[in-house]
Amino acid sequence: MSAVMLIVGMCEKLPTIPQNCDVIGVDYGAYVCFRHNQNMVAAIGDFDSVDPSFYETLQTTSCRLISLPQVKNETDTEVAVAYAMEQGYTDIIVYGAFGGRIDHEMANLYLLMNRRLPITLMNESNRIRILQPGIYTIKKEYEFLSFFALEDSCLSERGVRFPIEQRNITVKDIYTVSNEILHESAEIEVHTGCVMMIESNEKKSSV
Repeated sequence: MSAVMLIVGMCEKLPTIPQNCDVIGVDYGAYVCFRHNQNMVAAIGDFDSVDPSFYETLQTTSCRLISLPQVKNETDTEVAVAYAMEQGYTDIIVYGAFGGRIDHEMANLYLLMNRRLPITLMNESNRIRILQPGIYTIKKEYEFLSFFALEDSCLSERGVRFPIEQRNITVKDIYTVSNEILHESAEIEVHTGCVMMIESNEKKSSV
């Protein structure tokens, strides 16, 4: 499985890049990568959120530069995801998907929820993925574990504070939020349907 991390516009600082994972900077995210001396295989965007001098600097680097028009139907992130799939990546992490404009956050969520693409949305405190029918071992890497049905679904959660077994949930249900993994991992089984899994940490105040 080939992996790539898209560093997108709402990212303010660079995360730890997984081993054997390429990096693509998307618009302002390319600036974040450049500022932290992070190599990129490509930089994509209309670059309307960065100083023009940075775009000139990008042209002197070895990464592939894909300049997009400011007037277009697709978001920069949407184009970057399509490019990553064209390059054969099968695991696409979109980092910096939240924390800024809510319309951009919703656009990123719609990419995940409605396109059924091989993407994971992340920021400093959250990781969001789609689970299709199957059994999954989820490691305790975050404080909280929540699920939302994207269609009528049947779900089991084992090894958590509030276990459920073959529970039918609909798109209207929100009680499957704020669960906690008790030990090193939990077992999640999606019997039918499709669910969005959100792993999250409590955001700590800096004061």
